[in-house]
Amino acid sequence: MKSYIYILLLISIISKRPQTKIDIYTESLCPDCIDFVEKSFEPYYKFNVPLAEVNFIPFGNAREFYNNETKKYEFECQHKEKECYGNLIETCAINLLGKIKSYELIICLDKNILKNDKDFDKTLDLCMKDRDEEKKLILDCTKSDIGNYYQHIMATKTKNHNYVPWIVVDGYHDIDAENDILNSMIDYLCHLYGNDCQDYYYVAKRKSFNNFKNFNYHRSRCYNDGKKYI
Repeated sequence: MKSYIYILLLISIISKRPQTKIDIYTESLCPDCIDFVEKSFEPYYKFNVPLAEVNFIPFGNAREFYNNETKKYEFECQHKEKECYGNLIETCAINLLGKIKSYELIICLDKNILKNDKDFDKTLDLCMKDRDEEKKLILDCTKSDIGNYYQHIMATKTKNHNYVPWIVVDGYHDIDAENDILNSMIDYLCHLYGNDCQDYYYVAKRKSFNNFKNFNYHRSRCYNDGKKYI
């Protein structure tokens, strides 16, 4: 009952102020993007309160070329062809399944892709067990002209950046805000909304501790010039 009351209070508070917009520039095989999704974004997602408008842009440090012969875009990715395929899977999911289902899928992919030797087909089978129709939609998209176009749109949305994960809040990149979000997206957003959010977070964390572990992010990045660490 207490957590339900906090949810109602939070919804009331959120509705009275402009929603924070967080754009996350990422790529599917960057270890630091995977760490962020599993250790900061997933707890926020399971918090189940829409504290922000969150947008994933899975392109990262890739490069895009237009092939005049095939009339298609071609991509070169930092972590090679497997990453380009993973980016495309995520892009197709975002466009075809909507945010809730696609973000669930991204979380599952990131939690399992390294365990499956970076095999996205095998990991997609695991993450979409008993969801054959949706899985087929995604796989068909990855082989289609529309999927190629969707990935081109992600490329055009990708801002100039030095590394990934690169996080932009309300149109601005700020390293302190980025580090806070990498450490704990919930803590960062709850600080914006005040005590009611922090109280509800405490209740939710106490009820389901494993979903809300404190995480001291090591703040490494996948740099677009091949460097690795700050």
